[in-house]
Amino acid sequence: MKFLLDSNMPYSIIDLFRELNLEALHARDIGLARAKDEEIMNYAIKNKYLLITKDLEFGNRKRFPINHSQGIIILRLPFFFKAFQVKKALKDFLTSINISELEKSITIIKSGHYRIRKIKRS
Repeated sequence: MKFLLDSNMPYSIIDLFRELNLEALHARDIGLARAKDEEIMNYAIKNKYLLITKDLEFGNRKRFPINHSQGIIILRLPFFFKAFQVKKALKDFLTSINISELEKSITIIKSGHYRIRKIKRS
């Protein structure tokens, strides 16, 4: 499974994926640092990346019909969290689950808990 970190994610998070031997790109590494949400989602779908973001708009299924996506992880952490806190929350989550559960799902991560919902195909 491949992961695409949205431009709103701390760049240092990429190190976490290296530590866990997971393939990941950050939006700024592929010229999408200032891209619109639709461009980022289209890139993720086209290249079969699971998107990781802090942007709640990606959960809007009317704006982003995600039926063809690999999946989305939305972090709903406190706005004041620093990069190391975001990294810890994401690491705690990723090391507590079977990564394959994330495929074809929308995952919401909050402080201390998470919810994974499979994407229904139309």
